[in-house]
Amino acid sequence: MKKIILLLLFCSFFGFSQVIESPKEGKVLVYFTRYDATGFLINFKYFDGDKYLGKFNHGKYLVYECDPGQHIIWSKSENMDFIDADLEANRTYIIDSRPQMGAFKAGVKLVIINKELENYDRYKKRIYKSIENGTRYSITDEELKADESELKELIARGLEKYNKLKAEDSERIEVLSNGMFFDKTFFVEKDYTVKE
Repeated sequence: MKKIILLLLFCSFFGFSQVIESPKEGKVLVYFTRYDATGFLINFKYFDGDKYLGKFNHGKYLVYECDPGQHIIWSKSENMDFIDADLEANRTYIIDSRPQMGAFKAGVKLVIINKELENYDRYKKRIYKSIENGTRYSITDEELKADESELKELIARGLEKYNKLKAEDSERIEVLSNGMFFDKTFFVEKDYTVKE
């Protein structure tokens, strides 16, 4: 019992549960973050299949609410990066956008943040801080109208590339499967134990 009480106090003290939201009943929340400041001025564009979610640079994050089920999550910079996502109802997911070296500007690599991730302990604090200290981004109608002309062609090219990679059974498409959701208890230090 002492362990549970101290664990709850630890979580509430550091505000983990307050920063990361839970979805509405029957829905899914996907956080797109960008903690790495490399290429900080470059905007990455985000999509769910043929739906444009917006673009932002370092210091911001996006919270996307959607229905559970199969989704093609992808991002565009100099390159395109894709995730096949099977999203579970009532779950929250975190996808970090890592800048990659590009020929003319930064490329993007989408990384699913979950307890199975190699170097998870290294990333969890950075991700939390990028959300806590970042600015929440929401796409505006003006942005949608300004980007409308190029979006149709970009989405067609992106989905064509995805389908080509899928047909080749490419390892370049990450897979987000059951159990890879964010769990608030993952942010508690694993070495934090209470001795009785």
